[in-house]
Amino acid sequence: MTSAIVGRWGKNLALRFPNEISNAFELREGDRLEIESAPDQIVIRRAKPRYTLEDLFAGKAPEAWRALYADAYDWGPDRGQEIVDE
Repeated sequence: MTSAIVGRWGKNLALRFPNEISNAFELREGDRLEIESAPDQIVIRRAKPRYTLEDLFAGKAPEAWRALYADAYDWGPDRGQEIVDE
């Protein structure tokens, strides 16, 4: 069993992972972790990735995305206030 020491990081407490733990779980600086507490135990797991719209749509211009999905679903002709001039 590996042990660690709780230290201070500004006004907060911090836990430093020993090298063998960070290597085994491939932890890197900036990784997001979820922390859950229960009586007499703390559970730490990787957080699910969080993406921004910029991340999801990076690498293509809006025109390229529109062209790619132009025929994805036929909504029928534009009517009334739906008419959009591009």
